[in-house]
Amino acid sequence: MTDGTPGPVLALRGIHKQFGGIPVLRDVRLDLYPGEIHALMGQNGAGKSTLIKVLTGVLPSSGGEMRLEGQPIRPASPLDAQKLGISTVYQEVNLCPNLSVAENVFAGRYPRCGAVQGFRIDWAAVNRRAEELLARIGWTST
Repeated sequence: MTDGTPGPVLALRGIHKQFGGIPVLRDVRLDLYPGEIHALMGQNGAGKSTLIKVLTGVLPSSGGEMRLEGQPIRPASPLDAQKLGISTVYQEVNLCPNLSVAENVFAGRYPRCGAVQGFRIDWAAVNRRAEELLARIGWTST
């Protein structure tokens, strides 16, 4: 921005989504700045889940633009979005009670190590990174 104020980390402009010609998102605009926490709230059918699915690559948008740190993005899959640092926590959290907190945090995307990347799960990294993430929200294991 020209006044020295940092721009949004994530900016959505004119996001549209339609199913079978029926619009479910119309001209959505959203700016997310560093340090902010947001919640999408609204009635059933308002488009909250659809917007999150577009942002995280589950669904393609029918129009509009998404920018991450000023660069245009268009995640084609949830893995694509994760590689960009975009993840979501859905309202219906299905944790695995037989797994540790760290294992639940990284389920499906465990850090890997070994002779060939992806050879085995780096459990030390899983636990260390989970501790770091939990410390950021004020939770400690002691």
